[in-house]
Amino acid sequence: MKNISITEKLIFYFVLIGTVSIILVGSYSYYFAKKALLNRTFDQLISLRLEKKNRIEQFFLDRERDINLISKSKEIKSIINDLNPKKTILVSISQDQIDSYLKLFISPYGYFQNLYVVNSSGIIYNFNLNPSKTDSNSVGKQSYYENIQGICREIESSKKTVIQDISISNKNIHIGNPVLNEFNETIGFIVLEIPIAAINKIMFEHTENNGLGNTGETYLVSNDSLMRSNSRFKIDAVLNIKVSSESVINAFSGKTGVEIVQDYRDIKCLSSFSKVNIQGLQWAIIAEIDEIEAMTPVYSIRNSILLISIIIAASVFVLAFLLSIRITAPLKKLQKASEQIGDGKYDVALKVSSQDELGMLTDTFNNMVVRLKKQSEEIEDAKTKRISSLLDGQEMERQRLARDLHDSLGQSILTANIKLEQTKTANDEKKQIIITETQELLKQIIQEIRNISNDLMPPILATFGIEKGLRNFCEETSKNTGIEIRFTSDNIPETLPSSLQIYLFRISQEAINNIIKHSAANNVLISMFYSQNSVFLTIEDDGKGFDFEKTDTNGNGIMNIKERVKFLKGECRFYSKLGKGTQIEIAIPLMI
Repeated sequence: MKNISITEKLIFYFVLIGTVSIILVGSYSYYFAKKALLNRTFDQLISLRLEKKNRIEQFFLDRERDINLISKSKEIKSIINDLNPKKTILVSISQDQIDSYLKLFISPYGYFQNLYVVNSSGIIYNFNLNPSKTDSNSVGKQSYYENIQGICREIESSKKTVIQDISISNKNIHIGNPVLNEFNETIGFIVLEIPIAAINKIMFEHTENNGLGNTGETYLVSNDSLMRSNSRFKIDAVLNIKVSSESVINAFSGKTGVEIVQDYRDIKCLSSFSKVNIQGLQWAIIAEIDEIEAMTPVYSIRNSILLISIIIAASVFVLAFLLSIRITAPLKKLQKASEQIGDGKYDVALKVSSQDELGMLTDTFNNMVVRLKKQSEEIEDAKTKRISSLLDGQEMERQRLARDLHDSLGQSILTANIKLEQTKTANDEKKQIIITETQELLKQIIQEIRNISNDLMPPILATFGIEKGLRNFCEETSKNTGIEIRFTSDNIPETLPSSLQIYLFRISQEAINNIIKHSAANNVLISMFYSQNSVFLTIEDDGKGFDFEKTDTNGNGIMNIKERVKFLKGECRFYSKLGKGTQIEIAIPLMI
């Protein structure tokens, strides 16, 4: 697996932090820009819907006012009184036949297509108020006549103004009112025919400044889900286009509000909806604009945010790269210097180029190098001393063996050889005496060899273990030196490794030899016990002791003990005071 450098990590972290910050800020900006634009667009749609709703409602209120005034005119009452009660036909009258007062009242506005005057016998007079437009339903059709009669029956039943919605057979809106005499009795009816063009004129007007843009529109829908005004996108939409969007459903449920819906074209739109309050008509008004057009500024903002984010991200990367190089340059120098130190080159001193943590680290590193150099020299010196001590110890051991061999064995063997030479000239009786003496001498030589061998490796240690070996050593040494040496032990494992037993024996042997040579002690106690996975060895005497501050504690004896304990990964402590003896405490970890 490839190692990732600190420079790469810093670049990654800087870029990550920068990218996350850009994403958060960009997302926040885009979210609130989108929300603000949606709210503004919905507000525009609400304003447009309210304006159209008020106008269409006012239009029908005005038409109700018109028909109330017309129904009270003397001219209308005169026409009704002049109608032949025996005829039940539809009679057409041209606009030129209308009285001047009535003509002045209804002609300039162009809201009405036809005016129907019906007497109580059902005779209908039709006044064509807009001769430039011919309605095929207006004259000579029995179904149309029946439709007028039906409106009249509804007016007579309700005794008030009636508005009739358009239908498949009749694509005009009719508004009717009863005509009353001076006794408040119904003598007839008038019905005004409003062309759908008048409604479209209000609803379907598109200019550059109406707030509808390229895809916005307002339209009317009845409770049969069919359009009651023209569509911007569909020709002849009235009664031909079905609208069943969520806006229409909510509007006829009595709700008023805004929503994002799929419109009748199955296109996602921003929609504002409400019901229209017109007596006799179940209409809802919808104001919509395509979401794509409404969101175009947001998409532009989004693209700008993305572009700016890319530029900032690139800048962050460059800045992160430069800062990472600047930060890691001192660390790389420290790494290189550390490698030199690892190779044993301590003549390294880095320049402190800043007063921050890196500068402090560099200064600390330089101080560490100085200390390492000094410690290395001390270790080297101690190593030399230990090697010298080891060689001295080996040499002393060789000298002791040589001395023992020369002084004891050598002389005994030389004496045995001389005695054997004497047998050449001696008589038989003398030879027998010499042979007997030589045999005794050879026994002494054999015993001496055993003593020397025991000093090198006591056989009792290999045969019976450390406890009996040390106890035997203490007893023999006590007999030979006159110093009272006692040994105690407790809980020593039988599975103690043989190598550890030899080291413990040699440590004890080295300590006893030091006591014999230097302490002038009368009593020595050696105790050994096992506890908590460690072997503890304590050696104490009642000798003259020594001063640690004035005495070289790196002498051969003490050094040999320390080295052996260190080799066993143990701990060794020396306690001594002048005139109060010396105590050595040793702890060796052991895993069994």
